[in-house]
Amino acid sequence: MNAGMGAAPCPTVKDLTTSRRVLLVLFGTLLLLGIGLIVWMHQGERRARLQEAASRQTGITATLAGQLDGGRVTRLLSTYADPGLIVRNTQDAWYYSLHDALKRTADAFQGDLDLLLLVPDSAQGLAILVTADEPAFRTAYTGQGRAALLAYLDAGRIDGGMATEEEQLITFSAVRDGRGRIVGLVSGSSGLAAVEHAVRAALYRQVGVLLAVFLIVGLVLFTSVGRWVRHQEAAHSDLQQRHAGITDSIAYAGKIQKALVPDPDRYAEVFADHFVLDRPKDVVSGDFHWFHRTGPDTCFVAAADCTGHGLPGAMMAAIGCSLLNEVAVNRPGNDPAELLAELNRRMLDVLHQEGRKPGAGDGMDVALCRIDRVKRELLFAGAFRPLYWMHDGQLTVINGDRRPIGGSQHEADRRFTVHRIAYHPGDRIYLFSDGYVDQFGGPDGRKFMTGRFNDLLLANQHLPLHDQLDVLDRAFADWKGDGEQVDDVCVVGLEV
Repeated sequence: MNAGMGAAPCPTVKDLTTSRRVLLVLFGTLLLLGIGLIVWMHQGERRARLQEAASRQTGITATLAGQLDGGRVTRLLSTYADPGLIVRNTQDAWYYSLHDALKRTADAFQGDLDLLLLVPDSAQGLAILVTADEPAFRTAYTGQGRAALLAYLDAGRIDGGMATEEEQLITFSAVRDGRGRIVGLVSGSSGLAAVEHAVRAALYRQVGVLLAVFLIVGLVLFTSVGRWVRHQEAAHSDLQQRHAGITDSIAYAGKIQKALVPDPDRYAEVFADHFVLDRPKDVVSGDFHWFHRTGPDTCFVAAADCTGHGLPGAMMAAIGCSLLNEVAVNRPGNDPAELLAELNRRMLDVLHQEGRKPGAGDGMDVALCRIDRVKRELLFAGAFRPLYWMHDGQLTVINGDRRPIGGSQHEADRRFTVHRIAYHPGDRIYLFSDGYVDQFGGPDGRKFMTGRFNDLLLANQHLPLHDQLDVLDRAFADWKGDGEQVDDVCVVGLEV
């Protein structure tokens, strides 16, 4: 064939190996299902055979129990009170007639059937009265099925019963006197060898049919289905290449986001103790923390939650972080409320949301603080996010305003409230997004909720903040368990 002629690409060794592996897995799955079906049919066959044998044997014990005179049983027990008083079958006419009935029935049964006439005994629980063989008058019965026989007597049942124990089938029926009272049991015991032989024969037939079917299925799989599998592999390979490109792009976006968001170690420039818990739902996050130093002893800190998560959330976070840097540089002396108002105006302008109809809700929620370590003063303003202040063992929640940054669902010109706090050295503040408290999990699959989060902070307030980070991270992981993380998580703790 000339090189210029178009030819269909030949599948590689790797493709052929993968195709064969897929077909083998499919064939193996079908084989396991077939084996499961055989096991289920085998168990059903065994139950049916056992039920058939039990019905036949129960018919014998029930017929014999109906023929025996319960009055004779009572008279024998009252006449011979102690075990072993009857040593010959012919010693007593009543005993002989009962023994003869059991022996004739056992001899007439086509198989190995042991028949006993058992009676309840206060001292021994259950005693043998008559056997089809040698006399065993009033000796304790310790044979197979004893527990089932005693339970049958205790229940006072009059219908037949059955039990299986140590490859033996045991059936029993009640013997009653003229008043209808149960005075004894006729018990029949036979081996299950014939039942097991019939079940094995049926199993061999089923396995033979299964092998024939799977030989045909295997031929079909490795011919026509194999071509379809190889076609699907080619499509999957193309999809993998596209996915790898998208994954690389997201990873690169993560590097860009890390360059925009301050390194957590920067908080050590101002604060003696701190932590940042950052758990994105995906590779990149829509939540971010922010730090901007305006002087030797003054700085801004914030925790923001942007619309969405993953790549869309990360793009919003990049916009929000850039706008925060811009307004903080241009207005370093403004309080947080003024900065949030300016941030909102910039966000509306960047996203072209001003003048739109309600519904364009892209934006972010943010908790913003300005900290002056000389004055020991903290100014806070929030857009749908609170500030937690831990002072003298008490946790105070200062809520932000119920309006976001950006989005056309609220008025364009928004005003925010500034809160002034005179803090003491060693006080702690916490800023966080809603991802932590909104996580579903726990024993009932419910949200973590702010109440549980507050209790966690109060219970561990004696720990340094870097140890609190481990506690919060472990508590979140335990609550989430094997479930999916529902949102990005960002929590910032600072000792002011």
